[in-house]
Amino acid sequence: MNAQTNHPTNDTTDPPFLGLEAGQQANGKAANVEGLIYDLTATYSPDDNKLRLSSATRLDRDVYDRVKAAGFSWAPKQDQFIASMWTPARADLCIELAGEVGDDDSSLIDRAEDRADRFDDYREKRTNEAERAAAQARRVADGIPLGQPILVGHHSERHARKDAERIQNGMRKAVQAFDTADYWKRRAVAAIQHAKYKERPDVRARRIKTIEADKRKKERTRADSVDFLSQWNHVGSEPMTMERATAIANLAYCSRCYPLADYPRDPPASQYEGQTSLWSALTDGIVDAAQARSLARDMHTRVVAFSGRWIEHYDNRLA
Repeated sequence: MNAQTNHPTNDTTDPPFLGLEAGQQANGKAANVEGLIYDLTATYSPDDNKLRLSSATRLDRDVYDRVKAAGFSWAPKQDQFIASMWTPARADLCIELAGEVGDDDSSLIDRAEDRADRFDDYREKRTNEAERAAAQARRVADGIPLGQPILVGHHSERHARKDAERIQNGMRKAVQAFDTADYWKRRAVAAIQHAKYKERPDVRARRIKTIEADKRKKERTRADSVDFLSQWNHVGSEPMTMERATAIANLAYCSRCYPLADYPRDPPASQYEGQTSLWSALTDGIVDAAQARSLARDMHTRVVAFSGRWIEHYDNRLA
């Protein structure tokens, strides 16, 4: 427990890892990942837009690191990895590991009730802890005559000071535990209230408007990339010139690194290998018009596909 805030620290220690032998012993609905087999289940809930990944076996270090790097956090009480929101990369990882992403059977209210139950358990534990600490302090105090001061220099001084310290520490621990129990009581009530709030028609309507706005942004991004692709793909009667490539790159911003090993050039061309825009790469002599068109085509093609994944996801959430 944090004595400063009286907010307890939950046990969210990452689960231990099993080696290759443990991974290879998984049975049932399993996924083969680089020679290892895991019994994994992935689900998605449109209520909170979260992906959940459950495993019947502990993951190998490499797979575990990939799950964590993708943004999944281990929830020990739920016994699963949870991502704060859906993304194409996270969904792809779930499909790779579990084979598919299924529907989450539990509703927002169901999960809130489960959280409230856990918070009630925390509250009960802290209340019992507070009562034990207070009782211990009272037992020590009962052994001291009422109003008896510490006799300085007397042989009982050392024992009396230790008793006073135990009483003080016990009462402080009791107060902190009672405060924490009250905190968990408020959290249990808030969990249910928040779930009910999210289900209100006006809140749902605002959430729909937000999703529609996000969808329009992705549609604009996709439309812009489609337009720039048409410009880069346009050949006409003459080949792509430096002037035309520079003009398009000035409007269609994209950047990347240009290491000398992949893009060799001699001075006076820039020898900079860090992140730079395609327009700068053209004007600094790092790439020519043909290379710029190839790079831009690849980038905008990926943007169109990536935006399409998001748009499909928003359509599913709205439905």
